[in-house]
Amino acid sequence: MHPAETALGFDIGGTWVRAGLVSADGTIRARVESPLPPDGDPALLSQLLAEQAARVLAGADSAPSAIGIALPGIWDRQTGVMRRALNLPRLEGTDVVRLFERALGRPVLVETDVNAGGWAQWRASQPRPQRFVYLSIGTGIGGSVILDGQLLRHTRGGAGHFGHLIVNTASDAPLCHCGARGCLEAMVSGPALRSAPHHGPVACAPGSDRALAVGLCQLAVLYAPDVIALGGGVIDAQPELADLAGAAFRQLGGTLAPSALRIVRAPLSTHEAGVLGAALLALDSGSRGA
Repeated sequence: MHPAETALGFDIGGTWVRAGLVSADGTIRARVESPLPPDGDPALLSQLLAEQAARVLAGADSAPSAIGIALPGIWDRQTGVMRRALNLPRLEGTDVVRLFERALGRPVLVETDVNAGGWAQWRASQPRPQRFVYLSIGTGIGGSVILDGQLLRHTRGGAGHFGHLIVNTASDAPLCHCGARGCLEAMVSGPALRSAPHHGPVACAPGSDRALAVGLCQLAVLYAPDVIALGGGVIDAQPELADLAGAAFRQLGGTLAPSALRIVRAPLSTHEAGVLGAALLALDSGSRGA
């Protein structure tokens, strides 16, 4: 990869679509953001991506070497067809790879939003951990795992559905939209925290730090990471939740968790991570197998 190379990165979220021109060293040279078309309407989304690309590239010296798109949901990596997208239901049944390639007029790398975000967070970590878990807490909760410089792919090729780890087994635990009770997402996501009775900041919603710590304990024994980085819109807005959860983890964690494990705030904001990760994965795809 040449330092002067650039890539176009898109981050399609549940509320916003962000685009940026990213250099190989991780610098965002230009960026734009726009509201997401209702329910991810395919025609409107295609039009928006084309418009954003034109705006971002308006002052560029040369065409980007690659294009990466970060997208939530589960799609078939053989056919490109979106199977499940809770926040983008209009995309279900659509060949998203073909949709985006038609909109942008060239091949694209499509990656899950949390894998893209995790890749950017790992790239920005100094020093880069050998075993890295990223947990993104926002409208939903997802995460990614990077072991020995490689993204771990599971859940039919998607990222980890860490928001659906069960952290509360009480019979009256909050019901999650997935149909289960007591999911981490039902306890600690942005909507869950906003609806909880508060006695202070949102991050101090009763039990939120402990529920998050229980989830962290499960991730610690599953992946034995050196670092678990907490990011997403909730952490951007309420960074103290990461510190509270880290303290609760230290009280709950057993001897199987790595003794040197660090729980930290992710180095990049959510506004940066998805665009950066999508672009960098597109540039890295030849050598990384992404």
